[in-house]
Amino acid sequence: MPPATVFVDADNTLWDTDRVFAEAQLGLLSGVEAATGTPCPVSDRLGYVRAIDQAIAARHHSGLRYPAKLLIKATALALSGKGAVEAARASRLGTAPSHLPASSEEEIEALYWRALKAVPVLRPGVMAGLSALQDAGCAVLIVSEAARGKVETVIGATGLEGHFTRVIEGQKRPELYRRVLRLARLPKRAFMIGDQLDRDIAPAKAAGLATIYFPGGFRPEWTPDAAEVGPDFTITDFSEAARIIVASPDA
Repeated sequence: MPPATVFVDADNTLWDTDRVFAEAQLGLLSGVEAATGTPCPVSDRLGYVRAIDQAIAARHHSGLRYPAKLLIKATALALSGKGAVEAARASRLGTAPSHLPASSEEEIEALYWRALKAVPVLRPGVMAGLSALQDAGCAVLIVSEAARGKVETVIGATGLEGHFTRVIEGQKRPELYRRVLRLARLPKRAFMIGDQLDRDIAPAKAAGLATIYFPGGFRPEWTPDAAEVGPDFTITDFSEAARIIVASPDA
């Protein structure tokens, strides 16, 4: 039996999805600027569009998975002079006239989705850390809310094939971890490595796993503080997680 079970998040833990989204959002902003003829009023272009993004996500039932057209409409409204929250609310409720022709919206949306298909780069220490876990005989399982096929595609594109025991698609709830450990007859000595305190670390702690927090480059404004969630370890390089796991008791 493997010496330990290691669950690991995919986006922004194994690879830098945030950088891909940043480039896509900046491209969207450029597209809206060109279509409206109105330049972004601040030098922090990413911060500008992300303030709008966060305002929409905070009010939409799908959170950050809201339709891209809302961001396009809200960005156009913001460039016309509305604040981020007002623009987000108006675009979601459809209470303001569109500042873009439908053809421009469709073109910007198509370019946005194309940009999101870019292959992300691995985060620091991922290849070395996964190899160390593999050499130690650990069972390494990806658990992600993203579609399994999408995760497997990125695994192939980034050269990570063969490093994982299994890819699990599902919402990270305490019962998911308990069910996988029980049904797969994996070691109960288990760890979770993730970049989100509320969606990765908190539910894993509730399931009794040791938790390793690997902060990413972007943190939604509604994310709780690390002190509130209390991860067991915090790292800056994925290979640190492998050293913690291998060196822990009963390794």
